[in-house]
Amino acid sequence: MTTQKKIGLEPQLVTEEAVAAYLKENPRFFVDHPDLLAELDIRHASGDAVSLLERQVAVLRDRNRQLHGKLRELVEIARGNEELARRMHRMILNLMDADNPDAVFHALREHLRSDFKADVVIVRVFAKAAGDTSALGEEFVGKDVAEKELFEELIAGGQPLCGRLKRKQQAYLFGSERDDIASAVLVPLHGVRWGGVMAIGSFDPQRFHPGMGVELLANMSDIISLILSPWIAA
Repeated sequence: MTTQKKIGLEPQLVTEEAVAAYLKENPRFFVDHPDLLAELDIRHASGDAVSLLERQVAVLRDRNRQLHGKLRELVEIARGNEELARRMHRMILNLMDADNPDAVFHALREHLRSDFKADVVIVRVFAKAAGDTSALGEEFVGKDVAEKELFEELIAGGQPLCGRLKRKQQAYLFGSERDDIASAVLVPLHGVRWGGVMAIGSFDPQRFHPGMGVELLANMSDIISLILSPWIAA
């Protein structure tokens, strides 16, 4: 039963006296509806002076607003993570369905560009491909390429790096586009007796930064490495 029905008045006829009478008849009203207290503005009779109770209420009301804001933020983050998980799942399925290395690299580039807003995607595997290599692209560069040493620390550490690359790394990976790449991610690739790197470049300097989380990228590193392993010569 609503307040208006309890008092027996039409909405336009509700008066301060009627509200006061209702509250007097229902002393547990604010006990049953504590959230309403945070919305009330009750002034103390001491004029400009602020009572301790008023100050406490103001602090609690401010905390309440902060908590609601934080809750909304957490909900948005959860929704974003859920969408990110769906994109990752779709990408992994397509990578697993690929029947040759070129198909893996093609699917990887397409998904990272369309689903993860990458501008440039480069993969370099410091090993030879197994089987027929006549139709393969430039991803397999062999174990003896000199530029391998630029990424040995990254591969050994096993953790992706975000932000600006070293000048020589950027030149080797992005070639003619090196001056256009404003931020990037380096994802190490690794397997038994082989290593590699995937570079995700962006023209936006704020897209990738050192403070961003790398858990998702680390998972991506493990998955891509596992998928590539059967096509790498021992």
